[in-house]
Amino acid sequence: MLTANGCSCYSDFTRTEQTFGVLIMMQTISTYSTAYNDKPVTAPKTRAVRKERATERLLIRLAAASLFFMLLFVGFSLLTGHADSEQPSVPTASEQVIIVGSGDTLWEIASSVRTEDEDIRRTVYDLQKRNNLSSSELRAGQRLIVPADR
Repeated sequence: MLTANGCSCYSDFTRTEQTFGVLIMMQTISTYSTAYNDKPVTAPKTRAVRKERATERLLIRLAAASLFFMLLFVGFSLLTGHADSEQPSVPTASEQVIIVGSGDTLWEIASSVRTEDEDIRRTVYDLQKRNNLSSSELRAGQRLIVPADR
């Protein structure tokens, strides 16, 4: 179909349609390319989120491990604290109780309560063990229990 100026309307319409078709294809391609171009931009965000979550999990694990070891330490401290108390057990009827005077030493007390044939070092050891003494230091007024076999 020719117009007065000699142009074909059909061919113009076809060119316009082809142009729009190309534009539509270009828009589609550009949409895909922007979709693909956005992924690398968002990928570091997901890596950052993963790294942050990994850090949070690590901190939670460290806190749980610290709590576990703290409870373990407290438990062992309580067990050892009650296993060896400073106060000796109540003396039996056959044991003798001595009150430490000013200037008395464990060696002197051991020499006064030991038998003739017994080594004084063994007597000192027995007195320390019976009275839960960690050293040979004594205080004036302290009560010592002399074991029954003396």
